[in-house]
Amino acid sequence: MWRWLMASLMGIAVLVGCGGGAKREPTGALSIRIVFPPQRIIPPETQRVRVKVSGEGLTEPVEKIAERPSPEGGVVTVTFTNLPVGSKTVTANAEDRYGTRRAIGSAEAAIVAGQTTTVEVELNLTNFASVVGRLINARTGGPAVGVTVKVGDPQATSGNDGFFAVTDVTEGQGQLQFLSSNYRSYTKTITVTVPLTDLGEILLLPQQLMEPPDQPF
Repeated sequence: MWRWLMASLMGIAVLVGCGGGAKREPTGALSIRIVFPPQRIIPPETQRVRVKVSGEGLTEPVEKIAERPSPEGGVVTVTFTNLPVGSKTVTANAEDRYGTRRAIGSAEAAIVAGQTTTVEVELNLTNFASVVGRLINARTGGPAVGVTVKVGDPQATSGNDGFFAVTDVTEGQGQLQFLSSNYRSYTKTITVTVPLTDLGEILLLPQQLMEPPDQPF
C-alpha cells in the first residue's frame, strides 16, 4: 500500500516538474504620454481623454480614460501593463461631456517582453461638434422617447426625458432626420457649428395625427 502511494506521489511530482501548469505568454508594459497643447488649441470643455490600445495578441482593444491635466493643457500619462508582445496601435480621443471627439491623436508601439515601452501622442483639433436637443410629443407635451436622430451618418436615440446628443458631427451643413415608428419622420437642413449646436425643444407629431406640419420646428 505504501509503495503504491509513494509511486503515485512521485508521478504527480514529475508532471508538475515537467510543466504540467499553463504556460504564460511573455508580456510587457506601455507608457503613453498624452500631450494637450495649450488651451487656445484644445478647448477647455474637453475634460477627458479616452485611450485605446489594439494590435498583435489582443482579441479586442483595451481602454482607459484619463482626466485632462489642467485647463491650460499639459501632459497626462496612461500606463497599460501585461500587454502581449508585438506591434500595437495607440489611439487617443479627447472628448467633451457628450462624447464628441474634439481632438485626436495616434501612435505605433512595439511591446517587448519584460520591458516598458514609452510613446508620445500629441492631440490635434478636429472639426467635430455635438448636436443636442429635446424631443416633445406634440399631442401630450411629454417627452418623445426612443426616436432615432441622425445628422448625416452620426446618430443617437432620444432618452426617457426626450434628450438626444448626436456626437462627432462634421461642422457645416447637415441633414437632420427624425425616425420613429411612433412619430412622423422629418428631414431638415441645419448648420452645425463647433463645439455645440443646441436645437432646443422640438415638437414631433405622433403617427396617428393626420395633418403633420411641414417642419417640426
